[in-house]
Amino acid sequence: MGIMNKRIVYTFLLALIIVSCDSFVLKKEKKEDIVEEKLDKLNWNEVDQHPLFEVCEEKTEEELELCFQNAITEHMHNHLVQQDLKIDQSINDTIWIPLLITKDSLIILEDFELPDIIVSEIPDLREILEQGISALPKVKPAHTRGTPVSARYRLPLVIHID
Repeated sequence: MGIMNKRIVYTFLLALIIVSCDSFVLKKEKKEDIVEEKLDKLNWNEVDQHPLFEVCEEKTEEELELCFQNAITEHMHNHLVQQDLKIDQSINDTIWIPLLITKDSLIILEDFELPDIIVSEIPDLREILEQGISALPKVKPAHTRGTPVSARYRLPLVIHID
């Protein structure tokens, strides 16, 4: 083989190596793009496992969400019953309390509107709810595909005071 032929073979091999390296990089980027795309398509609002209070740990899979809701409802009911509320008008209303249970196990009362009658009759209701929520027992976060995620819930609060 002449020097010219060797140069052509080496140039061809060098070009092949360069092209094949680019192919590997492209495949890796494509794999990363696919993973990112799958994560984007994953509905993080739908959870595989709901947040979990310790009292619910022994429940079956079907009972977990109901246990979680009942634990919050019972705790908040007990907290509200202990409050000394003095009102001038009767109230019969339902408000929805938005809660965020973070992936770090924090329970946060999100902002919401109160009806005017409740604002005028129970002006410190928001603070009372904050106190009740801050006294909730520790919660384990919701999970989606084994990953802790934040989850939003709406707790109905029926206010019936004559």
